[in-house]
Order: sequence, then structure tokens, then C-alpha cells
Amino acid sequence: MIYDWKMELYWRMPVRLQEAALSIYARQLEKIYYGPVYKKWKDLLKGWRNWSPSFIEEWKHEQLRYIVEIAANHVPYYRHRFGDVQWRDVCSENDLQLLPLLEKQSLRGNEDSFIADTVDPKSLRVEKTSGTTGTSLRIHMSSSMLQQYWAITEVFVRNVAGVSHEMPRVAMGSRPIKRGDDINPPHWRYNRRWRQLYFSSYHISRETASDYIKAMRRYECQWMVGFGSAIAALADNALDAGLEPYPLKAVIVSGDTLLPNMRRSIEKFFQCKCYNQYGQTENTVMAMECEYERMHIIPMSGIIEILREDGSPCSAGEVGEVVGTSLLNDSMPLIRYRIGDYAAWAEERHCLCGNPNPIITKLEGRVDDYLITEDGRKIGRLAAFRRSQTIHSAQLVQDSPGHAYLLVRPGEGYRPLHAAVVCEDILERVGRFKLDVVEVPEIPKTRQGKTVTVIRLNDRPEMKEVYEKVIRKPL
Repeated sequence: MIYDWKMELYWRMPVRLQEAALSIYARQLEKIYYGPVYKKWKDLLKGWRNWSPSFIEEWKHEQLRYIVEIAANHVPYYRHRFGDVQWRDVCSENDLQLLPLLEKQSLRGNEDSFIADTVDPKSLRVEKTSGTTGTSLRIHMSSSMLQQYWAITEVFVRNVAGVSHEMPRVAMGSRPIKRGDDINPPHWRYNRRWRQLYFSSYHISRETASDYIKAMRRYECQWMVGFGSAIAALADNALDAGLEPYPLKAVIVSGDTLLPNMRRSIEKFFQCKCYNQYGQTENTVMAMECEYERMHIIPMSGIIEILREDGSPCSAGEVGEVVGTSLLNDSMPLIRYRIGDYAAWAEERHCLCGNPNPIITKLEGRVDDYLITEDGRKIGRLAAFRRSQTIHSAQLVQDSPGHAYLLVRPGEGYRPLHAAVVCEDILERVGRFKLDVVEVPEIPKTRQGKTVTVIRLNDRPEMKEVYEKVIRKPL
């Protein structure tokens, strides 16, 4: 049996001890996230609506020059990569095309070479990406940078939605707070330190929806944050069960694509505005929707480029690849990083909300399919692939409820044992489910050229023939 001993210890604890552990962990995170740098930045950012465009541009360009200089002089990867590049000529975002693009594959498994030699790697906090294409990355960040990030999040995201960190809330993400095959309530854990109710995304159904909503009433939750697909699933099931709506001040979703029907369900049941936030674990760029559903970039986080296939900048209204340059992370700079998403600059910059920052639209590339269990639950945004650095990429292909193939493209140092670890991680979240591992030389792409985490063949009949060849059996 392969398992994470820390998670195994957690699973064995009574619920009350699990919740106590969460509160202790939250106290530790407070020191990292909400220290003196957070307070300083939060105060500085409060007046952002009164900042002039020239002030914002001046700050961005000064920070960009600083980040590029750090990268060129102190980061091993860039010292080598910038050898024949005129990096000193980069004075503004218009000069970024002097620098090469950064591919995810250059970063993956090579993260240590992106850490500046001016910092002690042991002092940095490591976050792992969800690996939506089956590829996980380890992102290193200093406590100072994290406090800047959370100050930006508080002011430009939560406060824009009319809520704050201090208000009691619900969070619904990918963390497996209970085993997938544990069908007994509660399907949540309560972090008393933050007055945060953390819902399991993997146990939502028509039958369990009332338990979730009762918990929200009990803890007097005022807003919700998490994956749009999971929150919409709760809203849909609550509506189907005929439950009385639970009014919130706001719902903020991120991590997957918010489709129109998801927004409608969320706003109908929770009787509030649903705001869409854009960002990544890599923290290169951020954007936040306003009350008029327009996605404004957050300039303090990073610089966004939207590029054509030939690398030239897209015109307004033209969909292109999103490339980000972080302005915050000087411990692990990511410059001209190909995020893997697609978007367009809005043709109209003026917005009735008064936010002067540029607007992106037509955001694509994050539509995650979900697995369907035998009992009809929909499980989305599975993040299990983050646990193996030896797997180049992976994908789940579902051919029937309760069964899927895990396609694995082996990387350097791969062994079948590593795929077994991924399977166990998925099953811990999903519960009863059958997975068959198939090693492949390449993960198939959709007709749009994208690699997605989950393929449900019933919904993509045009892909059936492709996967029959890969799996080498009729589907």
C-alpha cells in the first residue's frame, strides 16, 4: 500500500482533531501570509482607484527593470539564457519581445535553476500547480512576496466583491478533507481560526446538498470562494432538491472556466453576484471581474502579453496566447511565461465600474471536464498529477460511469509505481472508482490543439477512434 503518511495520520483523526489541526495550521499561515508586509501593502493599495495611469505605468516599468536585472545576474537559468540577449534594453513592457519566451517544459523538473542565488532556498515556501495538463510545477516564493500577493488579493479581489478575509466564508477547492469513499457526513471541516468552512468538492450530490447548506447556515457564512464547477454543482443539486436559497454577499470563483450556465445556477441559489477571478499558482498575472462582468487586469501582480502564433502582439478583440511576467516574485522570476491560456484585449477600455485598468475577454483554455462516478456524482478539477515529477504528462479518459483510463506519458526516472501513487491520490478523493493505467508515448490533443485533464468519450464521440488506437481496444 502506497500512501502519504501525513495524510494517513490525518485520516485516522476524529473530526474534532482534524478541525483543531486545521486551525493550528491556519495560525502558522497567518504569520506567513498576513505579516507586516501584508499590512503595509494593504494600506498602500487602498487608494488604487485614484491612481493615475502614468503612476501605474511608472511603477510597473521600474519593477520590471528590477526583475529582469535580478534574473540576468542572479538566476542560473536566465544567466545562461540571456547570454546573447540585450536584456539591459528592457525598460518597459513594449521591450519584452527582446527576451525569449519561457516554456513550461523548461521550468518543469528544472525549478531549482530558476531560484535566485541571493536567497536561501530553504527559506522559501513551495506551492505546487494543479497540473491541468498532467504536468505539475514547484513554485518557490518568499514570505514577503506572499504577503504582497495576499494584500493584492484582499484589495483587488475580495474588496471589489464587497467581502473581506475577516468575514466568515466557505472555501471549496481540490483539497481532500475526507476520503472519497467516506459517504457519511460531515462533508466539510471548520477552521475556527479563520471562520472558514472548507467543503469537500468530491461528495456533492442531490442527497448531500441539504447537509452542505445546513452547515453554511450553522456557521453563518457570508461569502464563498472556490472552483466554479464545484460551487455550481452544489447550487444545481440544491435547486434540484428544492432547497430554500441561501443568500450570500458574493461568490468568487477561480481555477476553472466559469460557463454561463454555472454563473446562472450560482447566482440563482446564492442570490448574489458571482465574480470570476483569473490567476495561476505561478502568480505571474492576475485579473478580477467587476460588477459589470468585465475582467480587469491587476497591474501590480504582473504584465500580460497576448500574442499571435508568430509571437507578435494581438490587436484588440483578437484571441491569442496569454504570456505573463511576474512583477512580485524576485526569488523565482518567471519572465514571458507561456501560461497555456488564450484571451483577447477588450476593444472598449472604458468601464462603468470606474476601474481604469485594461480588460481581457474571451478567456479560454481552462474548461476542465469532470469524471462521473457510478452514483452520478460529478468530480471536477482533479489535481492528483501534482504528486509525481517523473510523469511527463497524464490524462483521464472516461468510457463509462465509474471507470476511466489513466494515460501516462513517462518522464525521466519514471516507474509504474509512480502512476500507482497518482491513482491512489485520485481514489482518495473520488472514492469507489476503477482506474486502468495505460502508458503512452504522447497524450492526444483535442481538435483545437489543446491537452485537457479529463476526456469523457460520451461527450466527445469524435475522439473515440483516436483513443481506441491509443488504448488498443474498442471503447
